[in-house]
Amino acid sequence: MLAGAGALCCLLMRASPTLAAEPVLVSEDTAVDQIVISARRREEKLQDTPITVSAISGRVLETERLDRVADYAAKIANFAALQQNARVSTLTIRGVGGNANSDGSEAGVGLIVDGVFLTHPGFSWLDFVDLDHVELARGPQGTLLGKNTTVGALIVTTKAPSYAPEAFVSATAGSRDRYQLRANLSGPLVADKIAGRLTLYGDTGGGWIRNKADGKRYLDNHRWAVRGQLLFDPNPSFSDRLIVEHYDTKEYNNFTPAVGDPLTYVNGTPRNGWARKLATGLGYTPSYDVEDANFDAQARAIARTDGVSNIATFRLGDHVLTSISAWRRFHYRPNNDSDGTPYPIFRSGYDVDVDQYSQELRLASPEGGKVDWQTGVYLLKQETRSNYRVQLLSKATAFFVSPLLPEAVLEGVEGDQIGVADTTSAAIFGHGTWHVSDRAALAGGLRYTHEDREASNTAVSFGGAALTGRLAPYATYRAAVTGADYVVRGRREDGSLSWLINPSYRISDRVLAYASVSYGEKSGAANLGARPGDRIIIDPEKSTDYELGIKTTLAGGRATLNVNLYRDTIDGYQAPYIDPTGATTRSYLANVGKVRLRGVEAEGAAQVTRHLNLAFAAAWGEAVYVSYTNAPPPAELTYAGAPAAADLSGEQMLFAPNLTGNVSARWEQPLAAGLSLFAYANETWRGRSSLTPLSSYARQDGYALTNAGIGLRGRDDRWSVTLWAKNLLDKRYAIAFAGATSITPYTAILGDPRTVGVTLTARPF
Repeated sequence: MLAGAGALCCLLMRASPTLAAEPVLVSEDTAVDQIVISARRREEKLQDTPITVSAISGRVLETERLDRVADYAAKIANFAALQQNARVSTLTIRGVGGNANSDGSEAGVGLIVDGVFLTHPGFSWLDFVDLDHVELARGPQGTLLGKNTTVGALIVTTKAPSYAPEAFVSATAGSRDRYQLRANLSGPLVADKIAGRLTLYGDTGGGWIRNKADGKRYLDNHRWAVRGQLLFDPNPSFSDRLIVEHYDTKEYNNFTPAVGDPLTYVNGTPRNGWARKLATGLGYTPSYDVEDANFDAQARAIARTDGVSNIATFRLGDHVLTSISAWRRFHYRPNNDSDGTPYPIFRSGYDVDVDQYSQELRLASPEGGKVDWQTGVYLLKQETRSNYRVQLLSKATAFFVSPLLPEAVLEGVEGDQIGVADTTSAAIFGHGTWHVSDRAALAGGLRYTHEDREASNTAVSFGGAALTGRLAPYATYRAAVTGADYVVRGRREDGSLSWLINPSYRISDRVLAYASVSYGEKSGAANLGARPGDRIIIDPEKSTDYELGIKTTLAGGRATLNVNLYRDTIDGYQAPYIDPTGATTRSYLANVGKVRLRGVEAEGAAQVTRHLNLAFAAAWGEAVYVSYTNAPPPAELTYAGAPAAADLSGEQMLFAPNLTGNVSARWEQPLAAGLSLFAYANETWRGRSSLTPLSSYARQDGYALTNAGIGLRGRDDRWSVTLWAKNLLDKRYAIAFAGATSITPYTAILGDPRTVGVTLTARPF
């Protein structure tokens, strides 16, 4: 691969005299938009930034209705977001991200919103509105961007308060009673000194799975948010931006339908799993139709996020000192019906509370010198509480033990696993660029991080009838289900060094070549499901990444084409693990081995005429387990005498397709009286993926999704009306799967079906 990249660079260098010819004169309305990004903590044009980064403007996000983080895949290849609910959320780049179900671990893909690094995966579930732009930086981060990560970072930048008065209102009505309202108001509060911005957001309806038991619509939207900002500019040497925000949701987003449960093992012997327990204990045969919901105890999942951040900028002569202070809180209560039936058997879920405090100080040199540099410190305190609650209901005894025993054996019993993780992190970092010549530059970065992590997991069970007297003989059955109480504790301090070497060379005014080698670590996770004998704090992940790319501007500014090759090796990868020498075959979070990511990514855009814009992004790659010898096997391979663990070495990683990409077109035609007719279309595709290569269950074939819209816009964009559709061809697909256990089936997280709607927008001033 590296040889091929070298050949590509040689070819471009040979072609450079042609590429360096006088540019064709292009008017502004036929030039490709140049997005200004801040991935290197300075404002730079995307095409002038010698790193592997993609960006989407807020204008495109608004026009094409890319409302959720998962929608960004319609413009960025090799990126995906799992957003089932506020806890089961994660971002992935090149097929790798984080453990969506582990509250004690950090994501390999960081999330940075208005300069604040958000640690818990649940923060990525938010709908970010009133956006200036979003960026996706690939490879290990940390010498510039907040906390250290191994795979990359999604950088979200909202619009700041403005001194020019502006207002925006957007109202949407869609299929399945979907209604959405967005409003922004910004302007001066004190002339030339203080400006404010208020953003409101509401979204309701849209549920598309009807529950037979009570008629409720699952997978709905029921959320609102408010963000207030103040910008204080007393003089040219100082500015301060204060942001206060609240997000609130109460939704039936915790519906994961059964897609199968093997009645026999692969060797033909009977398997006493979820389906057989239901048949034996309750005489019930479950349905595997993913739209056939029949739950008796499902309730809305509740999630709230609050945040306060302050960005202060001081000009010290020609230098700039930036201080970013922030607090974030995450609260989640799931209310799941975990047995997936119309019978009261059991409920379970993780009650999660997270508090995060962070402080970043960064000093930047003047721009335009021979050497540009930035240096700073980053401090983080995070407190996580995750209580896995299992509540046993009246039919639990029949399901877990036998229908011949009294219901009182298990009814009313609750088992809790209370996980606690407290993390303190401190880092010092620096990044500099030496402009060797007008065309050549060498950038480098260094970061040292020290972390102190303390964790515990406490298991207790309580409640239910007292098993005394005539019920005393049944106490052993209850104990077999609940297990013994226990406490596991641990503490660990780690120090890690991250670095970056990033040379670049401008072959011509329109061709920029770059390379980078970087190393980063993801913090050691707290295994909040640990039992006696398990390590409760595991080792960090260690990533070494190589990038080789080229950015070109073609046709005198009417088109861009960017291509990069990558190879990333992650040692100490954190994933579920089985100890084949242990007394049980229970899996738990551990460092399981090594993974390798490699491939090619390309993206481009062309302003074909002043009315038509075309764009694409595509990626081919592989994400494989180089070594993963003790993986949990699928349920149908856990028969007596079978190997306790599975060997996934050499296999494609879970939910990591080889091919992803998208193509899109935007068209606008002026009409009379200042009106404009506009339309857009977008096609996104994703290759085949699976929960595990060893199972015939939980596989998703490759699929494509089509979004489109057409509308009319008034003079100066004062108003618009858009008729739009998402998933126009109504493709039914799964985003992800969960494996079967002895008490649950294989389940799916479903993608949204076709949704159509009309959106009205107005900008009064």
